[in-house]
Amino acid sequence: MPLQNLHLNWLRTFEAVGRHLSFSKAAQELSMSQSAVSQQIKLLEHKLGRPLFERKTRSIQLTAAGRAYHGVVREGLQHMEQGLNSIFDTAAQGMLELSINNTFAQFWLAPRLGRFHALYPLISIRLFGMNWEADAPPSSAELEIRYGSGNWPSFQARRLLSRGLRPYCAGKLADRLREDGGLLDLPLIDVLGTPNGWNDWLAHYPQGGAGNASRFLVDSYAIAAGMAVEGVGVCLLNDELVNGSCLQSSLVAPFEEGIECMASYYLIKLHEKPLSGAAQAFHDWLLKEIG
Repeated sequence: MPLQNLHLNWLRTFEAVGRHLSFSKAAQELSMSQSAVSQQIKLLEHKLGRPLFERKTRSIQLTAAGRAYHGVVREGLQHMEQGLNSIFDTAAQGMLELSINNTFAQFWLAPRLGRFHALYPLISIRLFGMNWEADAPPSSAELEIRYGSGNWPSFQARRLLSRGLRPYCAGKLADRLREDGGLLDLPLIDVLGTPNGWNDWLAHYPQGGAGNASRFLVDSYAIAAGMAVEGVGVCLLNDELVNGSCLQSSLVAPFEEGIECMASYYLIKLHEKPLSGAAQAFHDWLLKEIG
């Protein structure tokens, strides 16, 4: 069927009804009457020559053809929205609300945020800090940068940093370790709630008598890094958090040996609807910065 025979409003209405599986909820979202929504769906079904919904007494379901077509329509509308933003919003602006892991915000994002502002001076950013995936992001946030396994079936998650961890400590401690060894004479700083830490590193690179080593247990890599900067002990960090951040001038990796952690930092889109111009600009900039 020629595309010009299908009105864009019909497709928008069909996408909303298919997403909610409710005429009334779609009508509320689209600021239309329920009868107008029903009429547009009937016109679309008539043009296509087949039903898109199975209508029951108190509910509706997509037909097999409706399910297939809904995916096509939803993707097409998203591409149109993104295209409009990228072509006509020559100066993205507005407020970006971002839920973000505290460590990533402090050590990766903060040193680079000036570059984003130089490109998009009309975008303001409101950051909501969090440590763990259990911390609920605000409903107004469109994007989240989360620490975890990456296994979230409800979301599309894109890993931002590598999973590698290796020891870091203050420069004076690093010199001492390189010359005399004695890692286990220093406190080992572990991060609670992470899947891999000092026990894994020591299992790969035994030092002898690991069970007697003193430990500090903290709840974020940011605290662990801060303690290491002060010379308290040795922590495990991702190289990409150190490089380019304030940590680079204060922390040194005394050993090359590292381990792979089963968790990392991920970019997550929190809602199905297309991103706002501000959120899309940040999303694209972030992925370019990651490289």
